Amino acid sequence: MSQKKNERLAALVARYENTNQEKEHIVLSQEEFDELLAHYYDRHDFDRTLQVADLAIEQHNYSPEFYKWKALIHKINLEEDQAFAALDKLSIYAPNDEEAMMLRLEVLTHFEHRDEAREVLETLQGRVTGDQRHSLLAFFDGLLLMQEFRYEECFHALCDAVRLDPTQEPALEELLNAGELLPYRKKLRKLFTTLLAANPFNDLLWYYSGLYHDDGGNDPAALEAFDNARSLNSDNPVYDLEFADKLFDLDRYEQALKAYVAYFESDKSEDSYETFMRVGRSYQLLGHLDQAKKAFFRAIELNGDMYDIFQHLGECFVAEEKWGIAAYNYGRAVEREGHTPDCWLGLALCHAATNEAAEAEFAFQKAMAMNDRYSDAIVAYAVFLVDQGFEPRAMTLITDTLERYEDANLIYGAVAVHLMTNRRRSGMELLNTALSEYYEESYLLTEFFPDLRNDREIDAIFNLYRPRE
Repeated sequence: MSQKKNERLAALVARYENTNQEKEHIVLSQEEFDELLAHYYDRHDFDRTLQVADLAIEQHNYSPEFYKWKALIHKINLEEDQAFAALDKLSIYAPNDEEAMMLRLEVLTHFEHRDEAREVLETLQGRVTGDQRHSLLAFFDGLLLMQEFRYEECFHALCDAVRLDPTQEPALEELLNAGELLPYRKKLRKLFTTLLAANPFNDLLWYYSGLYHDDGGNDPAALEAFDNARSLNSDNPVYDLEFADKLFDLDRYEQALKAYVAYFESDKSEDSYETFMRVGRSYQLLGHLDQAKKAFFRAIELNGDMYDIFQHLGECFVAEEKWGIAAYNYGRAVEREGHTPDCWLGLALCHAATNEAAEAEFAFQKAMAMNDRYSDAIVAYAVFLVDQGFEPRAMTLITDTLERYEDANLIYGAVAVHLMTNRRRSGMELLNTALSEYYEESYLLTEFFPDLRNDREIDAIFNLYRPRE
């Protein structure tokens, strides 16, 4: 939309909204009402759309278009009686109008009046011309077949709709997302391949092809499809967002951030918790902590009820060794529904770093209570006990836990605890066991006990187990 049209629309909206409908009377042309209706509808403000439609009908009683709007909004609001009342009025002023009949078919299908819908469908099938119109009829045929539990026929009808009009998004949406059509999902690959071979410049098909591959776990194909969609149509920010999210999922954070920037540059982009969460994580994992925190704070503004955003903020402040504010954020995380043992462990480590032993003890116990096989928490708690001078408790914890289960984190942590408490011989025995069973995770030992990096005896044992070329 041009700048002049934008300014004119903004002035019209302001004029309408600043008018007190109870005390003042605003008179608008049909064209002005059309602009207002489209404006509010595009913003999903259906209550305001309906208000405008009612005012338009009051002033332009014989115009069919406004009854169409009224019927459509009542359908969206699940107001069946009002929707059909508007359609009845519409049939008086436009008895043979194809658009009106299409809308009646849509409303009848939506409220599952299948017999009446079939009658309208058959009438339209003998009347309409053009692939796009027949594509819409095939789409409604598919919806009616779905309501009749004839799922295979439904699938083929929706495929026909897409073949007739490869830009028919509602049909694509049903094919991809309707759970009833899941058994026929694999056939979509052939449909996408055929249609894209016929027209490789259809950005919408590339986008839905990307969603199909994404759901199927084919990340490279999904990424390529999303990239093709955004290359063909740079005005659709959803393509940039899907491309960015897929790059994020593939741990390609720098490229993801560039795509997120492209997304937010669009006037049609929307701020969401999930997007700012991913932007923040991308910055965090790249080590750009200030940008990460800025994105996380914006995510909190959008939804402050999620635990993970506070967890990641805590991680950022831990990386900066700001233990107090890190503990504050971990504390907010554990207050929220769905929090994980990681949140309690993060809180425990912050309290341990600031010598708040009682608070650390409580948080460690909480983490282990949530998961009694949480090896990171068990080892960290054992190290904490050693630092507090409770070596026997630490050794009992490690020994008892190793009798219950074993994994790489636990056994390398156990080696570190033995060495920290000057139990070198038993520690070396454990190290041999660890290297024989979990050599690929041997880096864990120096993460638990960095001082071992220069230990010659440890290096010698590592060399014994190092794979030979």
